[in-house]
Amino acid sequence: MELHLFRKIILNIHMYGGLLCFSYLILIGISTLNFNHRFSFTMRPASVTTWTQPMTLPGLVTPEAANHDAASIVHQNNPMVIHALGSFGTFTYADGSWNDPDTYHARFVRPGKEYQVDVHPSRSAATVTLTRANVWAMIRDLHGLYAVYPDSFLASSFKWYTEISAIVVLFASISGVYLWTARRKERRIGLIMLGAAGAVSLSLMVLITMYG
Repeated sequence: MELHLFRKIILNIHMYGGLLCFSYLILIGISTLNFNHRFSFTMRPASVTTWTQPMTLPGLVTPEAANHDAASIVHQNNPMVIHALGSFGTFTYADGSWNDPDTYHARFVRPGKEYQVDVHPSRSAATVTLTRANVWAMIRDLHGLYAVYPDSFLASSFKWYTEISAIVVLFASISGVYLWTARRKERRIGLIMLGAAGAVSLSLMVLITMYG
């Protein structure tokens, strides 16, 4: 009786743990295919929008003022540009440089969006190009979300979800074998599947190690 109850608890954890991670595993499966096979239709942006708006930034640091220190220029200029734009106050990745004496180019990237900003101090104006990623690119980027956007709350949350799902999948694998041992009628086919899967996995690891 106690063994039956124990198996029932294991079965429930196995089942509901799988339901908890179902959507994650579907997304990660699709993103794996997309990550390894970048078909042309997955590379096109969903939309590209360009507009010009007034922007006065008298405090922009020039290469001469920063002693041609590129990192210092980006560190001082980009916060001013993003503050002047105002509509998307935070960013997860940024770079920038002076293209010519009257054009400071800044690039801001957030999950699913990229902003290219050309600031023209003499005209007190800026040209902004917003590129939105399509759904395929968004799903593909889930693979490296935390590495690319370490300061993003969304990326941090996805990291924890990944770890929880990995633990659930590991438990599901072990508990699946344990639950299978109680089904005597299916032991032969189960042994064949375990042996075949183990052989394929071991062969892949050896091949990658030798020829990777």
